[in-house]
Amino acid sequence: MTDTLDTILTDEDKPAESTGQEMKEILESVKIDLNAPEKPKRGRKTKEVAQTDTSNLSEEDKLYGEFSSFLENKAEIYADDGIKQVIPTKIKLLDAVLGGGFAVGAMSIITGQPGSGKSMLAIQTLGAAQECYKGLLAGYLDSEVATTAARLSMLGVNKPHIKPYSDITVEKVFKFLEGVCLFKDTKKIVDVPSVVIWDSIANTLSQKEREAEDINQVIGYKARMLSILVPKYAAKMGVYNISLIAVNQLRDTMALGGFAPAKDLKFMTAGKHMPGGNTLVYNAFTLLEMKTAAVVDPAKYGFEGIIAAVKTVKNKLFSPNITIKLVGNFVTGFSDLWTSFEFLKDTKRLETGAWNWLVKLPQKKFRTKDLPYFYNNDQEFKQMFDKEMDDAIEIDIKKKYDPAHGLPDSEEVPEQEEKQEQIIN
Repeated sequence: MTDTLDTILTDEDKPAESTGQEMKEILESVKIDLNAPEKPKRGRKTKEVAQTDTSNLSEEDKLYGEFSSFLENKAEIYADDGIKQVIPTKIKLLDAVLGGGFAVGAMSIITGQPGSGKSMLAIQTLGAAQECYKGLLAGYLDSEVATTAARLSMLGVNKPHIKPYSDITVEKVFKFLEGVCLFKDTKKIVDVPSVVIWDSIANTLSQKEREAEDINQVIGYKARMLSILVPKYAAKMGVYNISLIAVNQLRDTMALGGFAPAKDLKFMTAGKHMPGGNTLVYNAFTLLEMKTAAVVDPAKYGFEGIIAAVKTVKNKLFSPNITIKLVGNFVTGFSDLWTSFEFLKDTKRLETGAWNWLVKLPQKKFRTKDLPYFYNNDQEFKQMFDKEMDDAIEIDIKKKYDPAHGLPDSEEVPEQEEKQEQIIN
C-alpha cells in the first residue's frame, strides 16, 4: 500500500509550492502504459462471469464495453457494478427505509441529539452483522469511553465477544482502518465484510489537538485532516468491503452575520450542524438523524425506554427521506417487535386503547404490555402480525415512496416533531 497514513499525517497544514520535480512526478503518476501487461484486480471481489452474447448489442454498447475493459486492464479503473452488500439492522421498518441496511464498503453516519439512541443503534447493527457474516472482522472505537464489553454483548455483539478500543484519536481511527485493510490482504479475506464503529466523531480529537497548549492554534485542524483522510479511506473501504458506521452529534449553528457557517443538508433540522466539516456530509453513503420523540410509559409497555424519530437525511440505497419511529428499551436496545407495533398503529392496521387488536384479527385482544407474550405464544396472532407488517412496509413504504414512481405530488413526508419528555398515554 502506498501513501501510508503516517506520511499523510506528518504533512504541513499548508503545503509548500510544488517544485518542478514534484510536478513531474504528479504527471508521471497519471500516465497509462499501453505496453504494460494486464493487471490483476487486486483487492476487489472476484466473480465468475458468464460469457455474454454480444451479437444483439448496439455499436454504442459494444464501444462502451471495449472502453471499460481498456480502463480496467491498462489503468486499474473500475466501473461500479451497482450492487452493494448491506448490514441489516434486523429491525424490519428501519431496514426498509435504508434499502436493506447499512452499505458495506461505505461510510454511514448516525447523528442527532444526546440520548436518542445513536450508539445503541450502532452497536445493535454490529451485532446483526456478526450474525449475517461468518468471519466478520469488527471493531468498536470508543472515544467517549462510555461503552463496556458487557454492554456490547448485551446488545448482541457476541459472535465473538469483542472489547471496545478506547484512547482513540483521529489518527488511530484511520490507522485502524488501514490495519483492517492490511490484515485482510494478508489473510486473503478481502471479500468478507468488516464493520468498524466510530463513536463518536465530535468527541475524537487529533493528537495535535490533545497536545496543544493553546487551543486557538489548532482550530479547524481536525476538519482539515478529515477532508484528506475521509475521501482516501472512502475509496479503500469500497475495495476492502469495510462498513464504517460513525456516530456524530448535532450542534447549534452559530449565525454571526457574514461569519455564519454554510447550511448543512436541507433535510436536517434547521439551526443545527454536524461537527467535523462538510467532507463528512459529502462522503456519507447514508446519513441518519435521530431525535427523542417520546419516553415510553413503563406501566403501559412493561419496560423503560424511548421512542426515537429517525430520518434518512441522505441515503443512496433508497432515496426518499422518510421519518420513522423506533421503540427502544434502555437495556436490550431497539425492538423490532415494538417498532412494528407502533408502525401498525400509525398505518391503522392495529386498533389501540385499553385493549388492542389487529384490524384483521379482532377476536385476539391484548393489553399493550402483553404483546411479547401473545406474539411468542399464539401462532395465529404471530402470523397475522408479521403479515400485516410486511404488507404495511410494501404498501406504505416501498410502493408509496419508490423512486421509480416518485413522491406523490399531493403528499409530503410528515416531519416528526420533537417532543422531549412526553409520556405516551
